[in-house]
Amino acid sequence: MTRVILVSGKGGVGKTTVSAATAVAAAKKGYRTLVMSFDIAHSLSDSFDLDRKLFDFNEGLPQEVAPNLEVQEIDIQHELRRQWSEVYDYMSVLLSSTGVSDMVAEEAAILPGTEDVISLMYLNKYVKEGRYDFIVVDCPPTGESLRFVNITSTLQWYIRRRFNVDRTLVKFARPLATKLTNYDLPEDTYFAALERLFGQIQGIESLLTDANHTTVRLVSSAEKMVMRETQRAYLYFNMYGMTVDQVVVNRILPATRHLEQWNQAQTAYVEQIKDYFSPLPVARLPLFEQEVVGQERLGGLADKLFQNKDPTERYVSAPPYQFTKKQGGRYGLSIHMPGAGREEIVLDRQGDDLIVRVGSFRRHIMLPRSVVPLQAVDAVLEKGTLKIDFAHPR
Repeated sequence: MTRVILVSGKGGVGKTTVSAATAVAAAKKGYRTLVMSFDIAHSLSDSFDLDRKLFDFNEGLPQEVAPNLEVQEIDIQHELRRQWSEVYDYMSVLLSSTGVSDMVAEEAAILPGTEDVISLMYLNKYVKEGRYDFIVVDCPPTGESLRFVNITSTLQWYIRRRFNVDRTLVKFARPLATKLTNYDLPEDTYFAALERLFGQIQGIESLLTDANHTTVRLVSSAEKMVMRETQRAYLYFNMYGMTVDQVVVNRILPATRHLEQWNQAQTAYVEQIKDYFSPLPVARLPLFEQEVVGQERLGGLADKLFQNKDPTERYVSAPPYQFTKKQGGRYGLSIHMPGAGREEIVLDRQGDDLIVRVGSFRRHIMLPRSVVPLQAVDAVLEKGTLKIDFAHPR
């Protein structure tokens, strides 16, 4: 069973360094390890102090950098041309028809979310193949990380509700559109390519939300703004059904005479972080005297982070939400939502899905068949857990 850890955090807190160090520690313990970047601005090669040409030559495929350790920085354009040329070509032609240059059309043909889908496809593929024992994902900054988590449920919804309908409608509308307009609707090869893509990410949502396989580690710094963003990320990952099992507070300043006030402020924030995220383990990393690049220094950081413990260990395995059967044909749903206020939470139903909204983020939770005929009759927020009761309508 492949163990997956997603490392997320605000931009600039050192999540790439923590990702790389985690992978180095696992490889040293004999795990077949891959660390892969989901960030558009790849920096894993910089963290390992590797020549960028190695990855360009390898066309975005995994590159071995040490025994048991491979690194992957995905080349999105190459992947689109290699596997889904029908989709890429159609989008390029469509954009060219609007008057933009061919070069701009080729760049713009990479739609928002494409990077996320391709990255998730690779992750799903590696887990199904059992090629690695341990995969570390260096996520984009927090907001973009939540986007790629959300895209899994969005795609599942589209596959279930819209894909076959859209494919059939376009099939019948294509001849008419060709006669009446200059606008070409996509050929069926376009939908066939999408269908292949959907097939390659089938099951990814279950993988991401299964704490036996996948957990999230949040990297923060001891600063108020970063701490608040880390708290929001914790809330949203829980809302999407993913299990956060550790928080890493990076770059703690030494308690020297000149930095005493900074250190005191950081110590106070670390205590707040411990209180907020309890019972999650909170690890502290110092600000190192030298930039942490290259395997030797990454190994030194890993020693301080894990202190000889197994980096693949699961610190928390409880699911963020679960259904329970109650007396009288009622069901309950408990969703762990730390830090959310009752006034922020909006519940809605759409067919077989319960939609939970917090601010601009929303989560689709597919209801079990036994719960679908029921209505949500009560919802209370108790100690960071939203409890919803379902019962037969009267």
